[in-house]
Amino acid sequence: MTSADPKSLSVSTESEQPKTPEAGVVEQTTVDAPTAETSNSGPAKKITIGSQRDVAAKITAPTRPKAIELAESNPVKLFGDAEPEIETAAPPIIRSTWGLEGDDEAELAAALGETSMEDLLAKTEVADVELEPDSRVKGIVNRVTDENVFFLLKGRFEGVIATRQFKEPPVEGAMIDVVVKSENTEDGLWELSLPGASVDGGDWDSLQKGDIVDAHVTGTNTGGLEVTVNSLRGFIPASQIDRVRVETFGDYANKKLQCLVQEINPKRRKLVLSRRAILDREFEEKRKEIMGTIEVGQILEGLVTRLADFGAFVDVGGLEGLIHISKLSWSRIKHPSEVLEVGQKVKAKVDRIDAATGKVSLSFRDTIEHPWEGIDERFPVNSVATGRVTRIATFGAFVQLGHGIEGLVHISELAHHRVFAVKNVVKEGDEVQVKVLSIDRDQQKIGLSLKATQAAPEKKSDKKEVDETDLPARPLAVSKRSEPLQGGRSRASGGDKFGLNL
Repeated sequence: MTSADPKSLSVSTESEQPKTPEAGVVEQTTVDAPTAETSNSGPAKKITIGSQRDVAAKITAPTRPKAIELAESNPVKLFGDAEPEIETAAPPIIRSTWGLEGDDEAELAAALGETSMEDLLAKTEVADVELEPDSRVKGIVNRVTDENVFFLLKGRFEGVIATRQFKEPPVEGAMIDVVVKSENTEDGLWELSLPGASVDGGDWDSLQKGDIVDAHVTGTNTGGLEVTVNSLRGFIPASQIDRVRVETFGDYANKKLQCLVQEINPKRRKLVLSRRAILDREFEEKRKEIMGTIEVGQILEGLVTRLADFGAFVDVGGLEGLIHISKLSWSRIKHPSEVLEVGQKVKAKVDRIDAATGKVSLSFRDTIEHPWEGIDERFPVNSVATGRVTRIATFGAFVQLGHGIEGLVHISELAHHRVFAVKNVVKEGDEVQVKVLSIDRDQQKIGLSLKATQAAPEKKSDKKEVDETDLPARPLAVSKRSEPLQGGRSRASGGDKFGLNL
């Protein structure tokens, strides 16, 4: 290539020797471009590529503070002249990424048992599910504290319930039915509650009909109980306090009752609650549970809750049964209080179950030995026994010889003389001695005699003290006539005096 060639380009730098560009100095490059002049004669004109500003002079580096230079020259030794001992950490155990170790694989196989991994994954719930407020789901207790119980819910969700909603704190790992309330976005937790748990009720907007609240009894009046639900005032009618009639309201003073919102009217500031609805709900749940387990003829233990003229009510594990007065004793009684009392623990036999109405009839006397067992040995025929007159009838008197054993003294067996009224001989409550005449075990009847235990009166003698044949005859007031009576026809009648022809 010659200098006369117009297509040639020559590249040169300001310095022939390569130098490292200093700080702040911009390397410039010039390129020879062909022109008309250079093609004829003279050297090529250089064109500068890059910044057209003057190259700045060498820029010196900024000076370092003296304090830093002094600290670097005299370093501080924290451990003195001795070098610190550095403990070497053990290398981490890195498990195989190609599968399970031998022990882990055996443990997993033992845990799965006969269930395959495909079946286990098929039964696993999908993680990205959504929870709906007021829905009822199952949760696993994850952690229990003094104030809250934390649950693991389906999917990726977690929830919390106040510990005070539980009668007893649950154990970790237990599965419990819960109701979803709302989501707390700040904590990332769902607020939960137990089915049937009470709400706070801080204002009128937070309450609605059917909610369960905790009411504090503040006073009483003739119609029921005055209560407060937080800052709201409410009322419990007398008929809604309990499942049975309540006579004294003062027993509930200053007590905390769980009630159901029966009526609410924010405009009129009216809040009517019902405790009976809660008790009825609990009773119904227990009744259904027990009704499926009891059978006719089964012996149950219970507690006498109340007495009525027709029988006694017994609570048998949440189910209330009735013992009719005829099933309380083998003998006749006028009132259940003669046999049982409120609060007494008794055993009763299931006599009848009505699945339609949920009523259970019980028998108390069937748990006691039948009094007629061995009756022939205790009261043999022709023996004399002592008893009490229990009742009087027109045909005789009933005498109780023992518990559940009653005999009849017929009116003809009351006395040796003729008796026109039983009450003229014996009265109710009299203690008498009677003789056993007969026993009928099949009919459970005993014939008794009162007069058989008494001495018979002496009979009067037929001989008359005075012989009436020796006495003289008395004269007759009207003498006897031998002639027949005329009937008044032998004389005139006197009718002619009055114009009668007789």
